[in-house]
Amino acid sequence: MSETVARPSMSPWTPLKNNRVFFFLWIATLVSNIGTWMHDVGAGYLATTLTDSAFIVALMQTASSLPAFFLLLPSGALADILDRRLYLLTANLGMAVAACLLGILTLTGIVTIWSLLLLTLCMGIGTAMVMPAWQSIIPEVVSRTDLSGAIALNTMGMNIARVLGALVAGVIIATLGPGAVFVTNSVTFTLIIIVLIRWKRKPLETQLPPEPLAPAVRTGLRYARHSPALRFSIYRSVGFYFFASVMWALFPLIARVLLGADEMQYGILFGFISVGAIINALFIPRLRACFNSDQLITGASLVFATGMIITALTQVYVIALFTLALCGSAWITVMTCAQTAAHTALPNWVRSRGIGVFLTFFMGSLALGPAVWGGLAQLTSIPTAMYTASIGLILASFYTRRWPTSGNEALDLSPSGHWKIPEPVITVEPQQGPVMICISYQVHDGNQTAFLQAMEKLGKSRRRDGAWEWNIMEDITAPGMFQEFFLVATWLDHLRQHERISKQDAMIQDEILSLLEEGSEPDITHFIKTTRE
Repeated sequence: MSETVARPSMSPWTPLKNNRVFFFLWIATLVSNIGTWMHDVGAGYLATTLTDSAFIVALMQTASSLPAFFLLLPSGALADILDRRLYLLTANLGMAVAACLLGILTLTGIVTIWSLLLLTLCMGIGTAMVMPAWQSIIPEVVSRTDLSGAIALNTMGMNIARVLGALVAGVIIATLGPGAVFVTNSVTFTLIIIVLIRWKRKPLETQLPPEPLAPAVRTGLRYARHSPALRFSIYRSVGFYFFASVMWALFPLIARVLLGADEMQYGILFGFISVGAIINALFIPRLRACFNSDQLITGASLVFATGMIITALTQVYVIALFTLALCGSAWITVMTCAQTAAHTALPNWVRSRGIGVFLTFFMGSLALGPAVWGGLAQLTSIPTAMYTASIGLILASFYTRRWPTSGNEALDLSPSGHWKIPEPVITVEPQQGPVMICISYQVHDGNQTAFLQAMEKLGKSRRRDGAWEWNIMEDITAPGMFQEFFLVATWLDHLRQHERISKQDAMIQDEILSLLEEGSEPDITHFIKTTRE
């Protein structure tokens, strides 16, 4: 896929029209997500029939969400070092088996609360394993101009699935019981399994063996640490979701206590949030054509905060229908912009790991935020918690503008292939190391300041792509002579650096070359720890 910049499409359906693979994956994922929401409803209902313990019933939510905190980054690493198609196929097959087993146990009447918890935990593990891989294949199957639209469609699909899943599960439970819900859920995996089997994915081109899991995880963390573009997308995302989580944290209390909603009104109120998100997803391509990501995130934050404040002030059900719908639309706007920024900050070789880091902070915001706002509502009142979160969101929306994300879409992180691979004269083993690379530069007089500024940018890419030490020094006996050096763990890690260097990095290196003395070239030397006697 080309990573050049082009004008995004104005139609929300363009990603489905232009990309046949994405069309089938989107339909299959929508069906699967409907089954997942059906499982959540059915499992919650079944748990209340198996135990009277509120604590054990609450563990159902823990079993569903806790694996994400521990597995998002390792699962992202696995998705990067393995074939993503086969990885997704295996994970979905595992979830289908777990759902089918739970259905059989329930239909035969031998299910217990502990087997329900265990199999729900298995489903949660499967979901955590799938999330980074699924998100990272989107840029593989859609063009860069369709990326934000594809992400908006995915988010819209999640909201559609939430509504339909709850409705279908309620009907099936009332007529056939929760066991039929779990069996139906297992069947919903069939379509996505078929699509993955038929997808002829082109694997990442590399001549090197895959990284082991632990080093791959460290590589993902190192890349996130030294990639300002990815970090900025995380900062802006956390700045919104920590405060905006007040809506989901207090929603039952807002509906039942603040607005006095009955069971039917509760469901309608919940549905309006999803409807607001779904409708706004259709307009996101047009909004992105008029505003950049930072403007949309700031604007959506203000809309969300306003919706929360009006809901708390008026405490009128009819008004809340529309204000919470606005909150739902703001939620999907920020999610689309933040995820697009994260995707465009990542090259293909580390995309799943980078998305895993992004999602870990996203899930962490949704886990920590509700605890804060629920505790504040307990100590004060529901409106006070809503006002506090809204004011915090307004302040955060302006404060986090210091970390812009709009420039991410202009980055060309596709491999450049311009860095010549060294040919050792002595015998060098792949795992031999550490390796030190030294590069000498003769800088033209008067260009030293610009040279050092460009080298700082290059140093970030060296660290990001594998170096655990980097620096630039000047020769005190030869004005304008600079020595760059960086260390990597093994020779194989240095060869990976050659594959990972991007066209964006090549532009920085071209800038550096333009600052050197005319006719001079960088002098590159490689040193390696040797065991020869």
